[in-house]
Amino acid sequence: MIPLPVTALVCLLIGKLGASPFQLTQQYIEEFEHGLEELKKLSQEYQYQQLDLHLDESIEKASFSRYTNHAEEFDFIVIGSGGSGAVIANRLSEVPEWKVLVLEAGAPETKASQVPSIYTHLQTTPYSWWYTTVPQNKSCLAMEDSRCFIPAGKALGGNTATNDMLYTRGNHKDYDIWADLGLGLEGWCWKDVLPYFKKIEDAHIHDLDRKHHSLGGPVHLENFQHDTHLAPHILEAAHELAIKTVDYNGEEQLGVGIPQATTKNGRRQSAAQAYLVPAHARKNLVVRPLSQVVQIIVSPHTKECHGVKYVHDGHLYVVRAAKEVILAAGAINSPQLLLLSGIGPHEDLDHLDIHPAVDLKVGHGLKDHIAFIGLNFVFNETKKEVTEAEDVVVDYLKNGKGPLTSTGAEVLGFLKTELSKDKSDYPDVEFLITTDLYNKGHEHLRHLKIKKEVYDAVWGPLEGKTGFTIGVVLLHPKSTGVLALHDSDPLHHPLINPNYLNDEDDRDVETILAGIHKALRLAHAEALQKLGIHLNHNRVPGCEHDELDDSYWKCAIRHLSVSLGDVSGTARMGPETDKAAVVDHKLRVYGVHKLRVADASVIPVSISGHLMAPTIMIGEKAADLIKEDWK
Repeated sequence: MIPLPVTALVCLLIGKLGASPFQLTQQYIEEFEHGLEELKKLSQEYQYQQLDLHLDESIEKASFSRYTNHAEEFDFIVIGSGGSGAVIANRLSEVPEWKVLVLEAGAPETKASQVPSIYTHLQTTPYSWWYTTVPQNKSCLAMEDSRCFIPAGKALGGNTATNDMLYTRGNHKDYDIWADLGLGLEGWCWKDVLPYFKKIEDAHIHDLDRKHHSLGGPVHLENFQHDTHLAPHILEAAHELAIKTVDYNGEEQLGVGIPQATTKNGRRQSAAQAYLVPAHARKNLVVRPLSQVVQIIVSPHTKECHGVKYVHDGHLYVVRAAKEVILAAGAINSPQLLLLSGIGPHEDLDHLDIHPAVDLKVGHGLKDHIAFIGLNFVFNETKKEVTEAEDVVVDYLKNGKGPLTSTGAEVLGFLKTELSKDKSDYPDVEFLITTDLYNKGHEHLRHLKIKKEVYDAVWGPLEGKTGFTIGVVLLHPKSTGVLALHDSDPLHHPLINPNYLNDEDDRDVETILAGIHKALRLAHAEALQKLGIHLNHNRVPGCEHDELDDSYWKCAIRHLSVSLGDVSGTARMGPETDKAAVVDHKLRVYGVHKLRVADASVIPVSISGHLMAPTIMIGEKAADLIKEDWK
């Protein structure tokens, strides 16, 4: 449900209870504050446990034919309600004669979970899948067991219900490279996808490139509704380095700009809020949260997809698809479901006793964005704003303003380092500049799995200080990884091996290092130095070099680079001649009828930005492709 304004709630309660407006307003504020504190407490205490699928074996392994007379039937089954799934469900249910079912493993959002400032807390609650990598040998070295945490939302709205809400399309060149990968992919070049990006948007951002944005779309875009007065100084410092201020979702991406976010009046607007809530009254649309799909049913003889099996409240259900199943569960869950259903490399399935249906390179070609978080700049004199907690809550509830409306992101920069050999204005790093110093206590870094001794050495001495961090994001990693099944139990996590920073010539580390040097030059600009800042010189344990030279930074990069959760490429698109391709240009799975994948899994290139906007775009385009085929 969309939260009602405070005034509307008060009027509603006055009518029912007869209490004074002041009492009811105060009660609502207190309940809201309590909800925030409870969510924060949950994020510190919740322990994720992998469950086993304890179902009767004869039912679990039963053939679909046994259920054909009793199973529910829909025209389309959409697996996942995230950035693409919610879009597809909305657009397909625009056709009144089509029955559409959405199956989502997670729960609906709450008023507290929609508060932007709370987003890191969501990563260690039931709203998260709690994915981690397998132990890495050249990265994640400061994390417990050398495993990086991979953010992934388990909620109605998917990642868009738990992420940092940053809306970035990527670079024009990303999509042109995508379309140039082979015959038949031309429909994915920049000029083809731009209309979909514009269709998405209801853009209310400052200093936007109006030719490349639009109003009236489902997704409300705005700048974070909290001003710390730091951003203008950062933009001025960038100008000293001849870096332009841009609308990075417009004609030019190279430069720095104020973050554009999927919030509305200061509140998170997930894909569920943007696409499913407006369609909830349609009788032909059914949305089932807390319903985890465990298998896609594919006929071993005809290779036709008939439906799915899913678990809800400990019971197994079967549902049929008269037309198609659309897999939009994300770049980790989607390939896992394909593999569990026998669609993937036969050599990986045989030893798990999964009957192979179609031999495809599912799970291979995994890419992810990582960010180096060790560039922390501290104000020499800490000036704390004294603001009552209740005043902050009132400002959020009444005005949609204040600290609760922001993730702390001040400026995004898409930049080209000196290491880049690209002749065009094509960025190879992103600056994610936030007011987070990672110094609020080790317990607040659960979502990063940072070792306590690392926190104590690097950030512990900064507790009570304020400042900002320049996160250096590697936009186009050379390293690629693999996702595989751990076993045949669909409730167990897959094995995720992204192979961060593992390319043979260390190009990935060198690119981040070049980004660090650029960030240090930015911090030394007069506009920032006059604020009185200094670099955090506390060394990362295991990198005890005498100087902060390149050797130190390379070591620190391998310790303190974290996943942004931008996983892609695990069911990549490509022409039929591409042996690594899983889907064609219409998102149809090769060798299987009536099954598509429509999420970040299919992206065959690295995108110069975060993946929420491209995933929503894929959902809009997928809906049109499906309509073309069936209408």
